[in-house]
Amino acid sequence: MKTPLIALASALLMTAVPATSQDIIVSAEEAAAVELISRELDRNLVHADWPRQQARGEGVAMVRFQRDADGRAVDVEFYRRSGSSSVDRLARRAVKRLGRNAPLPALGGADQIFQANIIVANSEQAFSNFASKLAKLEKTRLSDPRERRVFAFTASPRKAS
Repeated sequence: MKTPLIALASALLMTAVPATSQDIIVSAEEAAAVELISRELDRNLVHADWPRQQARGEGVAMVRFQRDADGRAVDVEFYRRSGSSSVDRLARRAVKRLGRNAPLPALGGADQIFQANIIVANSEQAFSNFASKLAKLEKTRLSDPRERRVFAFTASPRKAS
């Protein structure tokens, strides 16, 4: 059985060309916080995916959440489901665990929205296809000025164990 690639794919906050002329500016503090959250989410994906008892589906899950006063992920909900119940379960489980080991950084106001874009793919080619699809979805999403205040984050693709 091939092991799927599970990645927290970028919301392209720093790399996508926005559909509007307004640039997106990310401070060093925000970039460091995004990196911290990304690493924790990647660890949670490993934990949520173990033990692997059956093959996972494939897809892109876009999960939104907020940070409570204790630094934990709350109000976890899907912005966009992957189309695979196993991918959605994995993504939701990993996001719900954020802030358990160390509080999430306080960014923005009390109502700051975070978004985790998680790709699960069974091959490099499928991952590439999903990443292209995600880039298009994010370009469309970022064309709405209200969406620009959503913090999204990334981690490197990895092979699931």
